[in-house]
Amino acid sequence: MRKLATDQIHGLEIPISGLSLFLPSATIAEIVNVGTLTPVPFAPPWLIGAIGWRTVAVPIVSFEALLGGAVTAPRPQSKLVVLYPLRGRADWEFVGLLTASEPRPYMVQAATTVTPSTDDLPITPYLATGIKFGDRLFGIPDLDRLRQAFYP
Repeated sequence: MRKLATDQIHGLEIPISGLSLFLPSATIAEIVNVGTLTPVPFAPPWLIGAIGWRTVAVPIVSFEALLGGAVTAPRPQSKLVVLYPLRGRADWEFVGLLTASEPRPYMVQAATTVTPSTDDLPITPYLATGIKFGDRLFGIPDLDRLRQAFYP
């Protein structure tokens, strides 16, 4: 009989400027090329535009700007990570994150991770915590706080 590994999570490293995020694969609908971003009038600075994706408009977020940094512009190696709708939202309300480069898959095992000290992470309500494996630090977004920011 095969034992299931319950202490591991399949996810993606989402590279952004200055920090990488870690998101479980179950939160990600698709990774797409950037293409043309349509401006959103009167949007907060972190909402850098919208794309048409599978017949719906998807707002695109610069996580760096949400953390209080500079708004990032798409680069040739950038991708868009389309997230499934956040808890409590309609099933067509997708959100996208702009990456600095191609996201990479990771399998996180509890035995190989360390919780970093709070000094290692930016002070922001949009990161729930962080994890370290080896010498790599990953921020874990607080999806409930993101939902509150995206849908006030």
